[in-house]
Amino acid sequence: MVDFGDCDSTFGMCLEWGTFLAAAGVSFPLWVGLYLFRTGCDDFAKGCEEMMNRGNWVCKRLMFLKDFLPLTCLIRVFCAPAMWYYFSHWYAYERPPLTAAAVLWVVSFFVSWGLFAQVILLPGMSQVLSSHSTMDYWPPECSVNRPYHGLASTRCHALNGGFCAELLWTIWTVVNYSDASAGTRLAGITIPLVIFNAGMIFGGPVNFLSRNPNKDQGIAQAYILAAMFAVEGFILLNHAWFGIRQAINPVTNLSPLGPFGHWSVIAWFVILAAQILVCRTAIGRATELKPGAPWSAGGADHKEFFFPRFLGQIFFCQGMFVGFFLWVLGNWLWVNQGVKERGFVGS
Repeated sequence: MVDFGDCDSTFGMCLEWGTFLAAAGVSFPLWVGLYLFRTGCDDFAKGCEEMMNRGNWVCKRLMFLKDFLPLTCLIRVFCAPAMWYYFSHWYAYERPPLTAAAVLWVVSFFVSWGLFAQVILLPGMSQVLSSHSTMDYWPPECSVNRPYHGLASTRCHALNGGFCAELLWTIWTVVNYSDASAGTRLAGITIPLVIFNAGMIFGGPVNFLSRNPNKDQGIAQAYILAAMFAVEGFILLNHAWFGIRQAINPVTNLSPLGPFGHWSVIAWFVILAAQILVCRTAIGRATELKPGAPWSAGGADHKEFFFPRFLGQIFFCQGMFVGFFLWVLGNWLWVNQGVKERGFVGS
């Protein structure tokens, strides 16, 4: 039976500031994907208008999802703590009652992703890295001129990465929900870092270099090196025993600034800032890797299929400033609440 009672029975006693902020942190990669997706929707609608074909079902679906998906994402932020709690106790001797919030999270996520999947799995749209295949197999009922194929498909795949990151990060949180010290649970932030860095790097700089450009190769190489060093540093800080897990442990971290006074969290922000600085400096010195026409760079055609990912990498890193802040602060409050209730914290 599903409990549709009062606020506590709907969202569970697990909806506190700690779990709410942690849920907001988990949602942030999807918010980044939604920002890029909305830009792609506007570009695609412009392309359809030029073809006098804005009434096609793909354009209508994208315009609907542009407004619908942010709403469902916001709903899941409030429902996630109850869903985490319920599924983390799935095999408990006394399983907790199924709350409306847990049901709403599941329905919201899979309905949203399902409606979006009908677009992302279309022929042409589903070709992630091949610009030629994208244009060759593009559905004729929603035909557009260049550069709208690339501007739309690259942003749609960014949103798809956000959905994948949210689902896998949620599963990680459920599995490690009862982690007393939250060290393993905290390391779940590695998931969106790997997904987005890999997606943006392979779809952008690597894709560009594979076309043998004669200019701006150093820009792409700088992106790749920055991502490699940054992700390695993040993984070390996220999973090592001396890393950010110590920052949220009130026994080992006595800083008046809480987790943000611990060296590992400061180092995490410094690495992220350095990655953004390298990418912004590199793309600012480009000669042909720039927004807008002409749609080629350094002799490499189809710039609209790889350049948006250069900018997408920067947007994601900027978004992770907020996502990491919320995730760490939420887990800090979550752990401290557990200390008050149990009187101890794990090592």
